[in-house]
Amino acid sequence: MDKWVVAARLMGIGWYIGLCVAGGILGGIWVDNKLGTSIVFTLVGIVLGTAVALYGTYRMISPLIREGRGNDDNGD
Repeated sequence: MDKWVVAARLMGIGWYIGLCVAGGILGGIWVDNKLGTSIVFTLVGIVLGTAVALYGTYRMISPLIREGRGNDDNGD
């Protein structure tokens, strides 16, 4: 796989992680403001956003790892 394609995929993964965590934080702040709670839902949003980001990152990186292992077997 071309190094630019891998770089673009990794950059996309970085954006995905950032958006998941930021979305969890912003969603938690919004719910806290609506319900009048302190930071309870913000913390829940951080945890959920991070969990979604980790799972999604795993799903996106798995094919890259498998493909990289396949190239090592060729003796390249």
